[in-house]
Amino acid sequence: MEEKINLPEEIVPRKSKLAFAFGGLANDILNGFVFSNITFYYNTKLGLDATLLGIAWLIFAIWNTLNDPLISYIIDNTRTKLGRRIPYIRYGSFLYGAAFIFCWFPIAPIGNDIGLFFNFLAALFILDTMFTFVGCCFFSLPNEIAITAKQRGSIVVYRTIIGFINTILGVVLPIMLLTGQEGIPDIFYISTIIIGVGSALLLYFTSFFYKENIFAQLQPHEPFIEGLRLTLKNKPFWIYAIPAFLITLVYPVFSTGLLYYVDYVVIGQDIMIFLIIFLLSIIGGSLFFPRKIEAWGGKRLMMYSLLMISVGFGILFFIGRNAMLAIIPFVVIGFFFAGASIANGILIGDVIDNDELITGKRREAIYGGVNAIITKPAISLANWMFLSTLTLFNFQEPMIVNGIAVKQPQTDLGITGILVAFCLLPAFFISLGALAVHWFPLEGSEWLKKKAYLMKLHEQKEREYLEQITKQKPFMNKG
Repeated sequence: MEEKINLPEEIVPRKSKLAFAFGGLANDILNGFVFSNITFYYNTKLGLDATLLGIAWLIFAIWNTLNDPLISYIIDNTRTKLGRRIPYIRYGSFLYGAAFIFCWFPIAPIGNDIGLFFNFLAALFILDTMFTFVGCCFFSLPNEIAITAKQRGSIVVYRTIIGFINTILGVVLPIMLLTGQEGIPDIFYISTIIIGVGSALLLYFTSFFYKENIFAQLQPHEPFIEGLRLTLKNKPFWIYAIPAFLITLVYPVFSTGLLYYVDYVVIGQDIMIFLIIFLLSIIGGSLFFPRKIEAWGGKRLMMYSLLMISVGFGILFFIGRNAMLAIIPFVVIGFFFAGASIANGILIGDVIDNDELITGKRREAIYGGVNAIITKPAISLANWMFLSTLTLFNFQEPMIVNGIAVKQPQTDLGITGILVAFCLLPAFFISLGALAVHWFPLEGSEWLKKKAYLMKLHEQKEREYLEQITKQKPFMNKG
């Protein structure tokens, strides 16, 4: 029987959790809204050919992979009075908002496939660059704010619950404004401007409430190649990276596929009931799973959640043509999606803690960058797979009529293709992710002993940093 280890009590102020949650909400909206809806927008509303869209996503994968480790290296080696992360969030916020707005206002006209192709690429490149600078910081901050699974889980819960606003915006708003009608209503353009400006302001103001582990700035600058080598030396990271890649692969398939599902599969049926229940199920999971963190741990929570999500997608494939019956699998998917989101934050935090035990340094952002090398290509691969599956099943592309993209009725084969892409692909990849988590090694009493040691180590580093600052102040005042 394993020895029970109780970690010292850790307290994170509520204002820090709320600030992080609302800042994370703004970050999630700016990138999530784009990556969830831009494929559908350019294909069905602007008429860009699905094959060209797929090629653009594959080209984008190259930049999407290369920029993250470089930018994360810059962030980890930044030294300012504000810290390593906060300056990029605060001063990058408005450029980020502008990049978001550009995604919905193409320079090329409807019907100009080549122009739209390059416009699409430019939008992805610019937005992703800003997302990387800000997103790497949000990837890092929870593991600096807290060290225990309980408090990290609490931070993730705050972010998940407040992030529900992002779910509403990312799911309900596009369905209301982009499906079931021809053309693009003016209210959609107005909405994107409000979202872009509002999210930028939220990022800026919440950045004044974050607290970094400033002692981490005492670490010597780390050569880029050496940083990559040390990161790849952390074996638990490789186990974590497998489900992380597969989850990243599934998310854009689901979010993009939901628009095609509503606009083509359950068209004419009442979808508001199942959408509301789906959103409520995410809230239910966000409230339920935090109570299971201490009993289950991040590993078991992730395994159970991924297995049930896979089951939900499998059921959806068979009964998904009926919007009312689809409520059942959507509840399962939404409820356990909340569990997987909470577990993911705990697992990556443990991976970074293990790295500190190996290297003696806090290197959160480089993990964000190396994690992105592995996971971000999944975004492009997912969109390419989704579009290729539609083409394989003879999906009927929209026709341009008087400058408006007009959708065409789909054959039964085309509807089946949407369901294969929307349901079976996620079910398969998520089940593989659940299997991979089985080998994640950071659990049990020995791991908890190491966590307790890290908490004491952080207290010591904080004291040493404050002592050094105190010694420097007389000299700083003389200057």
